[in-house]
Amino acid sequence: MSDKKNDEIKKNEEKEVENPALQACQKELETYKDKFVRVAADFKNFKGRVEKEKASWIHIAQSELMHDLLSIVDDFDRALQEKKEQAVSEEVAAFLDGFVMIRKSLYKFLENYKVAEITEIKQFDPNLHEAIAQVDSDKHESGDIVEVLQKGFMFKDLVLRPAKVVVAK
Repeated sequence: MSDKKNDEIKKNEEKEVENPALQACQKELETYKDKFVRVAADFKNFKGRVEKEKASWIHIAQSELMHDLLSIVDDFDRALQEKKEQAVSEEVAAFLDGFVMIRKSLYKFLENYKVAEITEIKQFDPNLHEAIAQVDSDKHESGDIVEVLQKGFMFKDLVLRPAKVVVAK
């Protein structure tokens, strides 16, 4: 009996192979399967690309906001530097103490968003610093930073604003 069933199966397979309509349908099925696999792969790639672009847009928006905030931080630093250099009344000193607290809050805000001051200010690095001037200096070697004119900041390991410095010749 098993030989009889095998013979019947072979005959049915031969009939299916000989049927041109079935062959056409199978070809069409393979074509659609191939198209489906390609579209699925394209969609997966598209989703990944959109996620990367979204993260990039968020990063750009955050960095622009942080960059604009740095001018306010600079203003606070300059105002408080004036406090240190001038004698002021007790009322003004108390008022300026409030500014010190606000400045601390600003720096805490920057820290929370991974904005950090560039602290490498010994040797000039064109990736971190912008040389505004060169001066002769007996106290410094050539390429050493003599003075920081404006603080530089990093945002998530990228330079948000380079430090503006004076470099020894």
